Amino acid sequence: MTWNDKKILAKIRRHYLDKLELVGEFVEGAATLLCPVDLGNLKSSINHKVHKKDMSVTIGTPVEYAPYVEFGTGEKAENGMGRKGGWFYTTKYKQKKGHLLGKTKKGKFLYFTFGSKPQPFLRPALKNNKKKIKRILGVR
Repeated sequence: MTWNDKKILAKIRRHYLDKLELVGEFVEGAATLLCPVDLGNLKSSINHKVHKKDMSVTIGTPVEYAPYVEFGTGEKAENGMGRKGGWFYTTKYKQKKGHLLGKTKKGKFLYFTFGSKPQPFLRPALKNNKKKIKRILGVR
């Protein structure tokens, strides 16, 4: 490979990385718009990262409960794959979901739930925008 070939390949690589950055920003924005909000932590944590080594982009969130929001929980989980029979839980915040039973001695709210329905936000952000993503990447 000649010096000019390497220079051309480097330019193509930079151009494609710029396109991946645009895709990451676009899908991140779409996921943010679709994300359900309770306290706003999940929505504000959505991010993207371009990986130069393998020329890819990852869009997601480090929030540990994100999969439970995306796929649902308990009896209401996607494909009926959740725990059956319901469960109790406590939290220091008043929730929009679950059946409030009262407060604990430590002042936390006590709830019972059979789970929550899926509220997908990451998968639809990608699936609903495939044509736009292809256009950004210059792919048919």
